[in-house]
Amino acid sequence: MRSSDNTAPHNQTIHDRTVLFKFLTLFLSLAATADTVCAQSQTSAVGFPHETSDSNTSTATAVANAFATTGVSSHLGYRTEMPSSDLKSPVWQIYRGDQAITTYHANLKGTPGFYPLLSPRGLPLTRNFPMQASDTNNDNAQAARRFERSDHDHHRSVWFTHGIVNEYDFWLDDPRPEMGRVVHRSGDVRVRQTASVINGEETSSSSCTIVTTNDWLTPDEKRLLSDRRQFRFGEHLGDTVIDITVELTAADDDVMMGDTKEGTLGVRVAGTMKVDAKLGGEIHNAEGLRDAAAWGKPSHWVDYSGPIVPSDWTLDTDETNAENAASWPRAGITMMYHPGNELPTCNWHVRTYGLFAANPFGRRQFGDKTANAANYEGVKIKKGQTLTLNARMILHDGGFDATKSAAHFDAYSATKVK
Repeated sequence: MRSSDNTAPHNQTIHDRTVLFKFLTLFLSLAATADTVCAQSQTSAVGFPHETSDSNTSTATAVANAFATTGVSSHLGYRTEMPSSDLKSPVWQIYRGDQAITTYHANLKGTPGFYPLLSPRGLPLTRNFPMQASDTNNDNAQAARRFERSDHDHHRSVWFTHGIVNEYDFWLDDPRPEMGRVVHRSGDVRVRQTASVINGEETSSSSCTIVTTNDWLTPDEKRLLSDRRQFRFGEHLGDTVIDITVELTAADDDVMMGDTKEGTLGVRVAGTMKVDAKLGGEIHNAEGLRDAAAWGKPSHWVDYSGPIVPSDWTLDTDETNAENAASWPRAGITMMYHPGNELPTCNWHVRTYGLFAANPFGRRQFGDKTANAANYEGVKIKKGQTLTLNARMILHDGGFDATKSAAHFDAYSATKVK
């Protein structure tokens, strides 16, 4: 009996130590992942080359090719990779589980932007040109090349600029005296993992946020604007959601964001998705307008969707017609403008040739008669003041779904914004 009595406390001590060790292990694991700064990661799990940002085109091409080979999302949370060691011009790759979503380039051939941009199952949603030449083997698939056009080389996948800022043009990139440029100043990418136990069941969630600061410079390096951009990645209704907040500050003098159709949050969709390809691409807005009729109209949201040739497919040229495209997977992008924005109305510079842009500044050039009557010239940001814009980008597989788009907007409009 004495021996048995001595064993029980000893066993209890071992048990207590085991429980304590497990608790400390879990605590340290959660603490390590709760707010991880991922900007120092130098290698990629899927074999991205290690390049510097001096080779923007080759970096973008390599990233796109590597992204095209990744598998279906394992829903293991967000993670990032940084193939470039140049912290002055970083490149951040964003994943959800094993599935690539996009890559942020601080200098995407001259302006900050995202390329490539992929649907939840990995379908490429944006045009390759000018990041990749349209006559290379790096397009969505060989047969899709005929739908890639080498026009408007300032349409760089996903970007944010504007055509009239005072008297300067930040939308185009022609070598003219009035051309401005947006320059990356700083940035950070963070992945947040959270875990909890509810009713005895372990649950977890994950989000990824990119924050950058940029300056809008004239050709003589005068700063017109400073901006802070935040891109928060999440999921809703099975789709990828990117919440975008841009704060424009007139730091040194008054700034006029002019009345022009050339702006502002832009996307150039994949060649097979565009309406003009006549493969089944389509444009829809919240009011039910379609295709060309949606151009220049105010709306809470617009969807651009269509057939996509997966990157690992090889088709003959004669297979790229509407009849065959009916069997291709479909995907699309929905952009939403938050109703709580300081500027209440957003017009849409959305074209059947593939341009897709939300523009809260242009009015008269879109045919707004009330703006004509009021001699509207644009939106002035006074020195020292900040104008904040909020939008949501939804990346979806499958074609346009009006009911789902409305549900997405209801959820977005219920969120609080700056």
